[in-house]
This record gives sequence, structure tokens and C-alpha cells, in this order.
Amino acid sequence: MRTPLLLLLLALSAAPAGAQEDFLMGSVVKSDRWTMDRANDRELFEGNVSFRNPKYTLKADHALYEHKARAWDIKGGVYILRDFDDKSQVEAKCDSARYLEGTEEAYMYRGVLPVRLKYTDPAGKALHGRSDQAKAENRAGLMHFDGAFSLSTENLDIYSQKGLYDRNTQTFLITESTPLAAGKREGYDFAINSESLKFFRDSRDIKFYNNVTGWVKDNPEKPFTAAK
Repeated sequence: MRTPLLLLLLALSAAPAGAQEDFLMGSVVKSDRWTMDRANDRELFEGNVSFRNPKYTLKADHALYEHKARAWDIKGGVYILRDFDDKSQVEAKCDSARYLEGTEEAYMYRGVLPVRLKYTDPAGKALHGRSDQAKAENRAGLMHFDGAFSLSTENLDIYSQKGLYDRNTQTFLITESTPLAAGKREGYDFAINSESLKFFRDSRDIKFYNNVTGWVKDNPEKPFTAAK
């Protein structure tokens, strides 16, 4: 079995990794049933599909690999975990996904629940993302979020229709449907709209662009204390 969707998580990694990284070293692959369809040149894995090695975990109900197209289709309770050497990690959950080996592009789609991603930095601080669908471009270091997009930290929530994460600058550009950022900083609360905004992954800073409106309110009674 090859490595479905593993490059998806490189788009949120702390540092880029090459496509030639040996994903299979030390891996364990399991499924209840495996079918080699030689007539159509494809492989089908069904029931409790899992792929594990020291850096990656993938789980799903079904996985189909088409050799000619070099494409993976993954369905049913898709879960991916990527651990990095700096102790950070990325988790992804979705209903179905497609990965194209040739272009190193991955697509994730919602079912009853949205596409959910979680980045945890080396200090243990979490960043949560949700959307109707997501597309990762590993070569460009980009991840696109489309439809009912939200981004949350321990003291901040951002809502819009679209988001674009750039691995090279480690920033989210958030656009459409008048993005809203609401949350707390030490000593004050705020809620601000603008035509677009940029969120910096590590510093948690925000920049607002064009037609900025909203409010900032002092909150001296309960100054914010960062969650540990």
C-alpha cells in the first residue's frame, strides 16, 4: 500500500518536507479485506483500514487506489495524524478525501460533520479549523478552505466563507462574507469585521484590511489568562 493523503498534512507543518521522504519505513498497514482488481488496475481496501508508522497514522473505512490515475479515494471516518520532530502535530478528520500523487494535491470533503483540522504547537497550544471542504497543494505550500470556514484558538474565533493558509509565511488569509474576528486579549474583549484579515499562526497576531468596523471593550474585572 502506498501513502494516501499523507502529504495533505505537510501544508500545515512547521517546516516543509519533501515528497521523497520515506513514508513507508517502519509502517504497518491493515484492513479487513484487500482486493487486487487487475482488469481495472486498482486496489481496494475495505473495513478498518489503517496505516501507521512513527510519524503518520491514517484510518478510514474504505480506500481505493487507481494505479493509472495515481489517485487515492478514501471514504468513511477519515482520520489522519502527523507528528513532527519538534513535538507539534496536525490532525485531520473528514467524511471523504481524494489524493493525487502526480500533482501532490489532496481534497477533503464534509459529510454530516465539517472537515476538521487541529494544529498543536510544541508548547501544546491548539489551533482548530473547520470548513465544508479543503484542498492542499503540497508543492506550493498552500491549503484552501472553502465554505463555512472558522478558525479558533483558546481566546479567539474567526468566521468567514474562505481561508487560505500559506506554509511559507505561516499565515491565514481570510476572505468573503465580511470576515469576523471576536475574542479576548488581556484586559479587553473585541469583535471586528473587515473585508479581509490575516492571522499569524505562531504569534496569534491579526491584521484587518478595508472597511474595518467593530468594537473593543475593557474587561478589567476578569483579565484573560492563557490556557495551559
